[in-house]
Amino acid sequence: MTGADSRMVLSSRAWVAAVVLVAFSNAAGAEEKVLTDDGVVLAHPEVPRITAEELRQLIDEKADVVIVDTRDALSYEYGHIPGAINIYYDPTADPTTRELILVALPGDKLIALYCP
Repeated sequence: MTGADSRMVLSSRAWVAAVVLVAFSNAAGAEEKVLTDDGVVLAHPEVPRITAEELRQLIDEKADVVIVDTRDALSYEYGHIPGAINIYYDPTADPTTRELILVALPGDKLIALYCP
């Protein structure tokens, strides 16, 4: 493994660790609720969000972004954003398996998750 490869693995692991810490910190204590303009409570308001238009602009500009469709495989097969990969989010699945999948994502690129 090269130095760059090991840095990417460490970066990915740090990202997964941060996600796990966020999950535990939310479970541990009450957090102030953040609402969208239309009154929807945001889960994990500390996670940056972009609009569909901003994602479209990134795609049009051929930005270095990984687009992840979190729907089940059948929905993904029916239609998805061109170039998106499918990583189904199943809350009942083994969290270790989910962590291994997340660690495989590149740590040096913007990762955009979507579920239409």
